[in-house]
Amino acid sequence: MIREVNAHFDDITSYFTKNGKKFFYEEGLGAYEYLMGALSGCFTSTLRDILKEMNIEVCSIDLHTYGEKRENIPSTLKDTYIDLTIKACDKEKDEEKIRNAVIRAQENCSMYQTIKCVSAMHVTAEVL
Repeated sequence: MIREVNAHFDDITSYFTKNGKKFFYEEGLGAYEYLMGALSGCFTSTLRDILKEMNIEVCSIDLHTYGEKRENIPSTLKDTYIDLTIKACDKEKDEEKIRNAVIRAQENCSMYQTIKCVSAMHVTAEVL
């Protein structure tokens, strides 16, 4: 499956487009912030699919996703972190299953596996 966007860069504005929608690079928002957003979206989508397959309901999933870049060139990510807070609908019954689903999501999330090629990955999960 081909995934694609179109991009535009000049001295005034920078953005990429998908299906006619513009995603602007603004001050303090650039490629790595979009990468962390993509990782967050992919990881959550993968985790939700696994939880659905396991017939487990969660009320919400929050992520704090961040990375530390190397100082040498190419300055790829050295360490990447995903801190999850998962609000379980039935924590007592499902906490262990949710933790297993997080491990499976690490194995199956394509963005996680792509970034893992250059970066050490660190995942924490708090189940409430």
